[in-house]
Amino acid sequence: MRPPLLAPLLLVSALALLAGPARAEENECRRSPSLTSGAPPTFGRISAPGRTAFVKDGLARAGCPDPSAACRERAYLVSADPVILGERRGAYVCAHYRGAGDDMGRTGWLPGEAVAVEPPGAVAPADWLGTWTRAEARIRITQADKPGLLTFGGDATWGAGDPERARRGGVHIGEFAGTVAPQGAAASFAVGENGALPVEAGDASDCKVWLRRVGPWLVVDDNLACGGVNVTFRGLYRRQP
Repeated sequence: MRPPLLAPLLLVSALALLAGPARAEENECRRSPSLTSGAPPTFGRISAPGRTAFVKDGLARAGCPDPSAACRERAYLVSADPVILGERRGAYVCAHYRGAGDDMGRTGWLPGEAVAVEPPGAVAPADWLGTWTRAEARIRITQADKPGLLTFGGDATWGAGDPERARRGGVHIGEFAGTVAPQGAAASFAVGENGALPVEAGDASDCKVWLRRVGPWLVVDDNLACGGVNVTFRGLYRRQP
């Protein structure tokens, strides 16, 4: 049995917000996939036999990632496990994984030779539908009245998992809603006064959301303007059964 993947997705997001440009030199790999910069994330699977351990980044241990035992994490994946693949650095690729039945995910370096990219399949409107969740966030996607359009509704919190913060009323909340036509595997919109509009037409203060279907997951990114302080919809979501 695999040991628990220890990095909660919200903690990953919080660390990403704190990380400045200088930290890129430390081979950082702990951010959720970005949909607003760079190439779209790609889908892959573990192709190596046996266990493939995650590898520490330079923030966890100086000099990592490298093949040494000191850089090897306890958490691992096995052959055929799905992953989202991001930045490549030398022999390693920054990968994102979240198993079924948990609200925790893992982002970290994997040996590039241990993963294989799979060509993306076609994404139909029905592939978006359902309720998608991660820790402290939920997104419902339903068929709109007009053919070709989907309605996206999200709600999220920050601090709800902290009983003391919840007791003193320190939980922050956020939400969004919009009806748009997805473009294959991708959808995006800004939330204006009169409903959803293209992200490029939104004001800087408008909530802006980017969504993408990748493998079994829904990847979400936002501009940190969709709720109270520290509230974000960024992360990897799984569809509820």
